[in-house]
Amino acid sequence: MNALCHYFAFLSLCQYNLALVAYATSIGEYLQHNNHNMFITEKIISIFAPHTCILCDTEGLVLCGWCSQEAFYSVPPRCYRCRAASAESATCKKCRSGSVLSNVWVFTEYGGVSREVLRRLKFGRAQAAAQDIARALDDVVPFLAPDTVITHVPTATSRVRMRGYDQSRLIAKEFARLRSLPYRSLLLRIGQARQVGSTRVERARQVDGAFRLLRRIPEKVLLIDDVVTTGATIESAAKLLKTHGAKKVHAAVFAQKQ
Repeated sequence: MNALCHYFAFLSLCQYNLALVAYATSIGEYLQHNNHNMFITEKIISIFAPHTCILCDTEGLVLCGWCSQEAFYSVPPRCYRCRAASAESATCKKCRSGSVLSNVWVFTEYGGVSREVLRRLKFGRAQAAAQDIARALDDVVPFLAPDTVITHVPTATSRVRMRGYDQSRLIAKEFARLRSLPYRSLLLRIGQARQVGSTRVERARQVDGAFRLLRRIPEKVLLIDDVVTTGATIESAAKLLKTHGAKKVHAAVFAQKQ
């Protein structure tokens, strides 16, 4: 009889926990729909369905403080196009004719832990991972002038609708907060083409004319994105910014694919 009572008590507890998760999720969806702070939404849901560390399974964080110290291989300063060593990650002389970006700071290579962090951020609704990525970029990007405006390379709107947020925007806003610099959305993504598997030439064609301006462009801009492959997307965004008033455009990217 006692065993049966315990069994029904266990079932009731499971149902109660499921109800709490459903309730927290509905609150999160309401806040997202009404443009409230995404990290508040994340915290509410994580109370009932906490994240676990990618490496050690510690509950509560996507990447715990202990593991984050050893999780990534930080790339040395280099030209992001040809990967030749370059002071302050400046675009080298050889590549300068094909780039409008002065410097592109890349934190790590794409693969292993960095790939899993991005997968959770983009497909696992782990918005807290944006804070980990922003802190990583804060480590690699040098001092920026106080009048530098932080913005993001917009994700295709079809994927923003699917996820409920733009992961690059989350990263950029958190980076701006860490640096006490202004954040502004400067660009709107028009193109919807999926670039995975495309060649450099195909990518350049896909993103040609893929962005529109949202407001007046400041003189100094730092573009932030989660991943760079050929650089076609970030170059297209930077070119539009420079054409319409930006004198210096830098970029910071969490991971670079081969």
